[in-house]
Amino acid sequence: MKLLLILIALIFKTTLVYAQSFTSADQNQDISGDWVFQKVVDYDEPNMKINEVQEPRFVISGNKIIDSHGCQMPIQKEIYTAFDPFQLMMKGGATDENIAAFFAKNFNEKMDLRKLPWGYSVSIKFKNQCNEFLSASILVFPTQIIIDYGDAFFSYKKPAMNNAAINTYGRKITLLPFEFKKYNDWCFGSNKRNRYGEYIQTPSSNCTVFYHPFSLGKSDTDPLGSLLGSYNYIFNLGMEYPHPLDYDNPVKHGLRPVVLFFTPFKNVLIALVDDRETHNEQHRGANYREDLLAPTFVTILNNKIIQTLAVDGQFSIDQNHQITVIDSGWFNHRTKDRIYKIQEDGTIKQIQ
Repeated sequence: MKLLLILIALIFKTTLVYAQSFTSADQNQDISGDWVFQKVVDYDEPNMKINEVQEPRFVISGNKIIDSHGCQMPIQKEIYTAFDPFQLMMKGGATDENIAAFFAKNFNEKMDLRKLPWGYSVSIKFKNQCNEFLSASILVFPTQIIIDYGDAFFSYKKPAMNNAAINTYGRKITLLPFEFKKYNDWCFGSNKRNRYGEYIQTPSSNCTVFYHPFSLGKSDTDPLGSLLGSYNYIFNLGMEYPHPLDYDNPVKHGLRPVVLFFTPFKNVLIALVDDRETHNEQHRGANYREDLLAPTFVTILNNKIIQTLAVDGQFSIDQNHQITVIDSGWFNHRTKDRIYKIQEDGTIKQIQ
């Protein structure tokens, strides 16, 4: 009996050792929030350029991982047996030392392969419903998440938002990259219709996990809210755009612009003002508004609006703060895109 108890104690102790993290990451650390792609390295060919990013950004919220198309998969903590994430490497002859050296060199992470790797995995029954990439092994490190996809390892980090010069007065930042079509379809595409037969333009509850739109109104009296709510947006609109005359001071005219704040560029805050109120009975007694303001980028530096850029159709802004506007000609034949780059002084320069 005594021998049996000793054996059980030894097994229990060994299990605890192997349950410890193979990195210095705490298994109880909170991994919820936004994660943005940093780099990808292939073990067999570390110098190979991999152009295709499987997922530029994802969100972990409430034990679910959400991709950039809004698809959600439940995740569960996983202690990987037999070094599952590194099986292909080992079959190719990699030793424990090779694997540890690879992660130290390419991701600046120390690993103790005497302990079992841990992370998160997706339940098998959900793996075919979303992006297959996010159903791969998710390894947790102190400052990053690394997704094992074959022999390629994709690093994601939480972006730092500690620029003292940027004050959004409690409003969350929507991380880049951003595609308007994805945002529009995800946040507004499936909403109910109003009495005019149009979609109700308030974001869905799913939307606010991934994107962070705000509706400005008369209660937004802080400096940023007042600045954006009272600006004359129609002043610099090009002749190719309709002129919604109530956007010379939208909040004063009873309107509620939808605004997203994007990842800042150094001291420059970037906002997107999105007019979605086709019908508004409060506007000068009219029953509807004929013209909408085209989605408009706004750059803000030192609490002043530096420049606006109205865009129409489909557009995107990447992590380098480069805005691409898809320029389609007759019959939607794609012609030369227009590309703009936000500068450090807040100006927006057309580079193509």
